[in-house]
Amino acid sequence: MAKQQLNNGDKVKITTVSNDNIVRSITDFKVVEYTIPAGCVAAYYPETNPLVPLESTADDCGTPTYKSIAVSIEKI
Repeated sequence: MAKQQLNNGDKVKITTVSNDNIVRSITDFKVVEYTIPAGCVAAYYPETNPLVPLESTADDCGTPTYKSIAVSIEKI
């Protein structure tokens, strides 16, 4: 949060980092401080389903990659 200059309660836009030229983003998410590893974010589904490309699946089992996708966060 400090690196992104974010504070508890700030509103953010979350966007998927992908190489298929389709913008997938969700807005108006509230920042809540929580102890997790640096560089990680956590969010609830199904609210964040729009971030996951349907063709993005795990290599070993073919399930959607809901648990691990790259995103960028922008304060709004």
